[in-house]
Amino acid sequence: MHQNRPISPKSMPISLPRVICLPLVVLPSLCFAQRNSADPDSMQTLQSIKYSVQSSARAYGYMQELCDAVGPRLTGTDSANAACRWAMNRLKRSGLQDVRMEPWRMSKGWQRGHAFCQVTAPFAMDLNVVSYGWTGSTKRGGINADVVAVNSDDLPGEIQKKAQGWSGKVLFLAPLSAKHVNPLRVFSQLPKLLNSASQAHVAGVITGSGRPGVMLTHTGPAAFKDSYFPIPVLDVASEHQITIQRLLALKRPVRVKLDVDNTVVPSGTECFNVVADIPGAEKPDEFVILAAHLDSWDLSPGAVDDAAGVGTVMAAADAIVSQSVRPTRTVRVVLFTGEEEGLLGSLAYMRMHRLEAGKIVAAYVCDWGTGPMTKIPLAGHQELVSPLQHFTQTVSDIAQLSVDSSYLVFTDAYSFTLAGIPGVAFLQNSPDYVQIGHSAADTVDKVNKKNLSTNTAILGCLGYWTANYPSRLGLTYNRGQVAASLKRDGQQPVLELFDLWKLASGAK
Repeated sequence: MHQNRPISPKSMPISLPRVICLPLVVLPSLCFAQRNSADPDSMQTLQSIKYSVQSSARAYGYMQELCDAVGPRLTGTDSANAACRWAMNRLKRSGLQDVRMEPWRMSKGWQRGHAFCQVTAPFAMDLNVVSYGWTGSTKRGGINADVVAVNSDDLPGEIQKKAQGWSGKVLFLAPLSAKHVNPLRVFSQLPKLLNSASQAHVAGVITGSGRPGVMLTHTGPAAFKDSYFPIPVLDVASEHQITIQRLLALKRPVRVKLDVDNTVVPSGTECFNVVADIPGAEKPDEFVILAAHLDSWDLSPGAVDDAAGVGTVMAAADAIVSQSVRPTRTVRVVLFTGEEEGLLGSLAYMRMHRLEAGKIVAAYVCDWGTGPMTKIPLAGHQELVSPLQHFTQTVSDIAQLSVDSSYLVFTDAYSFTLAGIPGVAFLQNSPDYVQIGHSAADTVDKVNKKNLSTNTAILGCLGYWTANYPSRLGLTYNRGQVAASLKRDGQQPVLELFDLWKLASGAK
């Protein structure tokens, strides 16, 4: 899940899938010169990185291969694990070192089955629906039920007033007024609604993601955490949502046939993040992280969200490896899973690497479509504004970037921010990202090859520049400083909505 504006005041004995060979040169092994006192503003090195990226289509090739050879990559499934093995193979081939899959666990695994919903009264009409992730099924053969309107602007009030009459009904969630509450607040209250609905023996829930698109459905998690809900929960295309909303407003009784069949694995599921290093020559225990998420929702190959980010990170690492001078600090590639379910993989990474958190200089995350990078939001780390503004001048020939201390929340960068580390998710001009992401429309043809190459050049230069900066960039905040920074910048309300404030502040 993402928010489309900065706020201020993610070894197995299974064979690799058949893959497409990239028609690009094979990079040399990691054999840098041992000396490294390179000036971070060395135009020769930065120009070399920019040229090596822009003269190839390596990022696009990685993106295309991941989508075409592996396809959809739902966390916890065989396909997600195949994507991890694919990434390991490619990172090893590129010359990175200590390439590995680091395990973490989800409480339950989940796989999508079929979802069918048909209006049977006051007339017959099939609805465009898909299941929300980690939600349940109807009984075999489906059910027929009356639809009950639930005001999504006041879910706590609706639970208190109406839950006793919900047994056997299908709840239809929609706002009752044009000017309704923040969608993030509605989403944050959905788990409580679903728990109450389960206790009330509701037959199912139909809602809308609020994402635009002509008859497009969008999947997503029902909660921004590791949770499973046993009742079926469906997203419906916005046009069909409006149609049902009109019928209910006209007091026309609406009845639906619902047939949903998903599979849950209750015993837990082992998942993986992929990690690889370009070791630093002088300060190998300090890290500059380049990251994206390997997982995707399963309605499409997930090209925009986030195979494009994966391609960007891997090709940027290739460009750094190809330089003759080893970076001062270690540049680490991390490809997370579990991002789509609530940053689960990146939060697990921070737990596993908590002892080295103070050694992470910055984490740069690519996860906002394939539009050109336009801003570097530093998530409250105001001390980085001035040096990063200086960096933007070194890439001004290929991009016009602004820098400030604002936030782009609900990407894997946020997991680092909550740990006091500069977590940077680049803001990109991707106006169709919200529409395409999490839908069947997220396909390879949506990716802009030129933008991808430019973004890769920026990331490669920034990663190398940060790793080679004479002094360590930025600060690592302690819990008190994290809480103070987030509170100062107006982040506390949204963190409280999603039960992340305790994690950020260290509160009990």
